[in-house]
Amino acid sequence: MGRSPGAHSAGSSTFPFGEWQALRANFLAAASRSALTARQLERSGRTAAEVSASPADWRTLQPITKADLIEDQQSAAPYGTRCCVPPAEIGLVVESSGSTGQGREVHYLSRPDTARTASGWAGYIEQMGVTPADVVALCFPVGMAGGGVRHLMAYSELGATVLRVGGLTTERKIEAIGFYGATTIVATPAYVDRLGVVAEQSGVHPSEFGIRRIVVATQSVSVDWIHATEALWDAKLHEWYGTSAGIAAFSCQGGMASPGGRRGTLHWSPAISAQEVIDPASGEPVADGERGEMVGTPLLNEAEPVFRVATGDEVRFRAPGSCSCGSPWPGVESGTIRRLDAMFKVKGVNLWPATVDAAVLGVADVLDYRARIAQGADKRERLLLTVLAPDGVDDALSERVGSALREATGLSFEVTAVTDRSAWHHETAGESSKAKRWADERGSVA
Repeated sequence: MGRSPGAHSAGSSTFPFGEWQALRANFLAAASRSALTARQLERSGRTAAEVSASPADWRTLQPITKADLIEDQQSAAPYGTRCCVPPAEIGLVVESSGSTGQGREVHYLSRPDTARTASGWAGYIEQMGVTPADVVALCFPVGMAGGGVRHLMAYSELGATVLRVGGLTTERKIEAIGFYGATTIVATPAYVDRLGVVAEQSGVHPSEFGIRRIVVATQSVSVDWIHATEALWDAKLHEWYGTSAGIAAFSCQGGMASPGGRRGTLHWSPAISAQEVIDPASGEPVADGERGEMVGTPLLNEAEPVFRVATGDEVRFRAPGSCSCGSPWPGVESGTIRRLDAMFKVKGVNLWPATVDAAVLGVADVLDYRARIAQGADKRERLLLTVLAPDGVDDALSERVGSALREATGLSFEVTAVTDRSAWHHETAGESSKAKRWADERGSVA
């Protein structure tokens, strides 16, 4: 396969497999070698031939969950029963972040897998406009998690200069961005904000660095935040999505949002991964514009072939050809990816952060938010939410946010609006990795 995935067409199907015969061959081979795949077949009441005959039959294969993966690797540590190459042929090991509290998934690539991944991801970032002339400040740590190292491999494969600044303090990152003339920043949305604050504190406005694009992941964001951040840095915002198992999607050249406010699309190549967006209740694919769970099958990994992996991420599906860029690849809506499995019980009510995300970030002028669940001395549970807003916002913003939350959740939130970005962002451990909007402080006095 050439480096750019743009040579492959997704066709018009809402279940686009690209090279279907390649997927079928991969599955049939793995079914005879991987005990995890054999158990998946048994649980689904199917044979390998039945589930690899057509896309419709493929959907009868029950998805693999995070719990399945962790149980498998614990049964035959460290790689599980799904390892289909000798351990000596494994060239790279990655782990999930463990942020769900369910444990860390272990995933691995053979040396050819690693080369194919670098080439495939290089094609994705090339679609965003990155060239060998770019200097990339990679703020994600290049540790055991899969995101940082895959980015490093992809930008290096493309020929760009990579600054591995993930382990540096924010001040040193800003110094390196200026000293080496970085043109691209890869970070979380929260950390992009932090970089902007520290840059201004150092006496340099973010727009003076010459950054052309900022690539973010791990948080849902409002359109107002996208436009405000682009104006602050004078740069285009892009987004990427990835899992430790190798499921991925990237913005096209259109970025995260158009000037008119329409959200962009994160596309995936069907030659790299077979991804579906399904209704969790029925297991059927959703229509264009509808929300569902991302389920994916990486197609590049021979060391660890896994099929129909449930990500636990809720996304809005975008059909092939629906993006303004004209791409034949399918995708998901930018800035609105949320977790399905995060839930708090508050005042006897199930409260889903994904619901709060949609309500709060849908209110005009909201740039970001933080939420706390507290319990006072009287043991009364309180929901405290602070929103970040631009200077000059009207005094009614807190009321508008509170009203949106009551309508969406049936619960009352104590909402405060602030505009001081310097006070909003501060140094924390793991600041370059996944940022958390929620804090459950029950048991302590607020």
